[in-house]
Amino acid sequence: MSTIAISEPEFLSLRDSIRERFGIFYDDTKQFLLQSRLQTRLLKNRCETFAAYGRYLTTSPKREEEWDELASVLSNNETYFFRERAQLDVLASEGVDEALRAGGRLRVWSSACSTGEEPYTIAMMLLDGKRIPPHNVTIRASDLSPRALEKARTGFYRELSFRATPPEMVAKYFKPFQTGFFVADEVKRMVEFFRINLLDAKAVAGVGIHDAIFCRNVLIYFDKPTQKRVVDAFAAALRPGGFLFLGHAESIMRLTDLYDPVITAKAIYYRRKT
Repeated sequence: MSTIAISEPEFLSLRDSIRERFGIFYDDTKQFLLQSRLQTRLLKNRCETFAAYGRYLTTSPKREEEWDELASVLSNNETYFFRERAQLDVLASEGVDEALRAGGRLRVWSSACSTGEEPYTIAMMLLDGKRIPPHNVTIRASDLSPRALEKARTGFYRELSFRATPPEMVAKYFKPFQTGFFVADEVKRMVEFFRINLLDAKAVAGVGIHDAIFCRNVLIYFDKPTQKRVVDAFAAALRPGGFLFLGHAESIMRLTDLYDPVITAKAIYYRRKT
């Protein structure tokens, strides 16, 4: 299979369209990466050049279906159970404490859940803690990628997803099947999956008010204006004092004044200002 090369003008045009649509930003050093990721889409749609593919994305009757495919192709779905455990412990301790004091309900949104390991981990930890009954917990999980969400809803995982999972949690909350494991039904029942584009402020506001939002290792793929746009939209979906958990390599301290940073020996996170 021959490789279709992308020219500088084609790269700039496509990367700007992708940034406008999804927020994902390919800087000038990632021209070859974008070329590689889009090769199969050009072949699938019989486009002989990247310029022709750009026209397909704007004029084809099937352009919306193609954008949905691109959402999966361009998404980075690297995740696993119990990733960055210290932040999860904050939710299971301080987050639950505050929920119990405020009436006993806890509302959590895993806003870029990928293939589902993060929200299922949250559900397992809350079940295991036995401090708040499952019927008082709402866990919503969203992603841009239809393929990732399909896998999340299926709830079947192989060895790589368990590299940070305590063995006792595997035994307690998973069912072995052939080459992997299915998430137990009691865990699956706690999580509601849906698709969302985080650049859509109306859609984010429509998700409702939460006590905690997780958006870990996503902002690193956005430029600064898009990062601000997303975290400001999250502020409208968080109660005053609510928790915002980002990846360890992500900081919003110079982006917005809507949050207070909390830095502990084990975890860094943010609280919605009251």
